[in-house]
Amino acid sequence: MIEIMATRPTYTTFAVAMSAAMLTAQFQYPVREDPYEVQQERGTHSDFMESLSSPIASDYFAQQVVEIYNSFAQRQERLGAEFEAAIFSDLESLYEA
Repeated sequence: MIEIMATRPTYTTFAVAMSAAMLTAQFQYPVREDPYEVQQERGTHSDFMESLSSPIASDYFAQQVVEIYNSFAQRQERLGAEFEAAIFSDLESLYEA
C-alpha cells in the first residue's frame, strides 16, 4: 500500500519550486548603474532636415498649401438664408459651457 501511495509532486509543489527558482535568479543580475547609457555604434543621418531648410523645398511646400487653400475657398457655397437664420438666431447657446 505504501508503494501505491508514494508522494508525488503536485501542482502546488511545482509552483512553489518555480517561484523559488525565479526569486533566486533575480539576484544574479548585475546592479544597474545610473545613468544608464546605450553605446551607439554608428551615427544616424537624415537629409530630411536639410531638405526643409533649402528655399526650393520650402517654397514648393508653401505653394502647395496656397493651392489647397484656394481650391477649398473656390468650392465654398452659401448654405442659404434659412440655415443662416437658424444658426445666427441662437448663436449664444453654441458657446455655453
